[in-house]
Amino acid sequence: MKLKSLLFGSAAVLAAGTGAQAADLPVAEPVEFVRICDAFGVGFYYIPGTDTCLRISGRVRVEAHYVDSWDGGDDDDDDDDDDDDVDEDLRELNNFTTRARGNLRLDARTQTDLGLVRTFFEYQLTVGPGNFSDPPGSANYDSASADLVHAYIQISNDMGTFTAGHTSSFYDFWGSNGFGTRVGIDDNTTEQTLFAYTFGGGNGFSATLSLEDPASSGRRLEPGSGIDTYEGQEWPDLVGNIRVDQGWGSAQIMGVLHHIHDKDGFIDLCDGGPDPLDLCEGDDDDDKLGWSVGAGASVGFGMFGIDAQVGYADGALGYITSDPGGAGDFDVDEDGDSETNEAWMVRAGLRAEFTPTLSAYLDGSFTDVDSGIDALDYNFWGATATLVWEPVDGLIMGPEIAYNSLDYDGGDDDEDDDDFDEGDLDFWKVMFRIQRDF
Repeated sequence: MKLKSLLFGSAAVLAAGTGAQAADLPVAEPVEFVRICDAFGVGFYYIPGTDTCLRISGRVRVEAHYVDSWDGGDDDDDDDDDDDDVDEDLRELNNFTTRARGNLRLDARTQTDLGLVRTFFEYQLTVGPGNFSDPPGSANYDSASADLVHAYIQISNDMGTFTAGHTSSFYDFWGSNGFGTRVGIDDNTTEQTLFAYTFGGGNGFSATLSLEDPASSGRRLEPGSGIDTYEGQEWPDLVGNIRVDQGWGSAQIMGVLHHIHDKDGFIDLCDGGPDPLDLCEGDDDDDKLGWSVGAGASVGFGMFGIDAQVGYADGALGYITSDPGGAGDFDVDEDGDSETNEAWMVRAGLRAEFTPTLSAYLDGSFTDVDSGIDALDYNFWGATATLVWEPVDGLIMGPEIAYNSLDYDGGDDDEDDDDFDEGDLDFWKVMFRIQRDF
C-alpha cells in the first residue's frame, strides 16, 4: 500500500513539473508561406501580409559588333587634302565593339475598389557604345550607363485605363524587330513621361489622349545649323491615337501637336559678339506649332507576319525619325525667322517563324527630311536581317547584318562640296547577340 501511494505521488510530481516546463516554453508564431498568385499569369506571388501580387523578372544581354564604312573610310586611306570630313570621322570609329546590358523589372498589381492598380518599374545598366547617331570618336566605353526604362502607375477599370509615369509614347506603334545595335533602321520609338487616359470601346477598339513631355525623351530636336535653339519648354505635347487589337493583328492611327518655343533671331553667339546678318535683334517670341500624323499595322498569317508604320511631320520630327542627319525640328530663314522642317518616313518588317525555335526578321526604313537649309536636306535608308535561335525558353542567340545610307542633298552637286556630297555616310555591320530573359 505504501509502495502504491509512493508511485502515484511520484507520477503527480512529474506531471506537475512537466506542466510547469511547458508553460515556460515560448509560443511559436504561425509561419506565413509565400503564396502563388495566378490571377495575372506565371511568376506572380503575393507579397506576404498584403493583397499585392509581385513579379520579379529581368534580362541579361551580351553582344559583339563589327561596323565599317561601305566607301572605305578606314585606316588605310591616304591622308591627302582631298579626303572629306566624313572620312576623317570614320577613321575614328571603333570597328569592333561589345555591349553588355542588364535589366531588372518589378511588376506589382493589386485589385482594389478603384480597379486594378498596377505599378511597373524597369531599370537598365549598359556597358558599351552608342548607336549610329552618337559621336563616333570615343576610344573607351568602360563605364556603365544607367537608364530608367519604365516607371509608371496604371489604374484600370470599366471606365478605361489611366497611365502616369515614364513609359512608351502613345504615338508609337511599331519600331523594329531586329537587334539594331549601332547600325539599324530608323527606329525612333522611345519612352516619355506622360499622363494619359485610354478609353475602351469594346471589341478590341480603344482611344487614348495623352499629355507627354518630349524633353524627357530627347524629342525636342535642336536645329542642325546651330544658329538657333529651343527656348525653355512651355507646354506638353498633346498625343492622341485610335487603336484596334483583334485576332488578325493590330492597327493604329495617331497624331501629335508639339509646341516650339523659340525667340525670333535668337542665337547663342549674340551675347557681345558680331552680328553681320542682324539676327540678334529679335526680341519677340517666334513660336511655332509643330505636328505629326502617322499610322501603323501588324498582321500575322500562318508562319509569317508583317509590321509597318508610316508618318509625316512638320516641326515635330522626333515623333517619326531619330533624325540621323541632324536637321532638327526647325531652322532659320534668310530673315532670321524660324521655319519648321518637314519629314516623312516609312518602315516595315517581315517576320517568319520557321520552327518553334528558329525565327528570322527582315526590317527596312526610308526617311526623307526637307530642312530650311538646303545643305541639311537628306534621306536615310536602313535595312537589317536577323536570325534568332531559341534553344530553350527565354534564351535566344543569333547573328544580324545591317546597312545604312545617309545621303545629303548638299544644295548642289559640286564635287568640291566635301562636307555634304551625296552618299556621305554608308555603314554596314555584322553582329552576334545572346540574351536570357528570366
